[in-house]
Amino acid sequence: MADAPKPSLGYPHVEKLIDSEDFDEINRSFQKAYADLEKISKEKRGLGKGKEAKQAMQALEKCSELLKELLQIKYRLQEEIKKQAKK
Repeated sequence: MADAPKPSLGYPHVEKLIDSEDFDEINRSFQKAYADLEKISKEKRGLGKGKEAKQAMQALEKCSELLKELLQIKYRLQEEIKKQAKK
């Protein structure tokens, strides 16, 4: 009998990323986007483009922080499960 599929909380891509811990592709994407945004933020042309680029850079930083926090939560939950199993 096959295992029942794991229930999803509505974010299957994020769940897969946290489960696999394979951040290479997303790291490359974030680094490229961040570098591009950094260039835009330093340009002196366009109304508000620099400000918008800086906001997008902050969004990328927050997203990275969120992924790190989710990974830490995963590890804490795994430790709790191990502790409960020993009891």
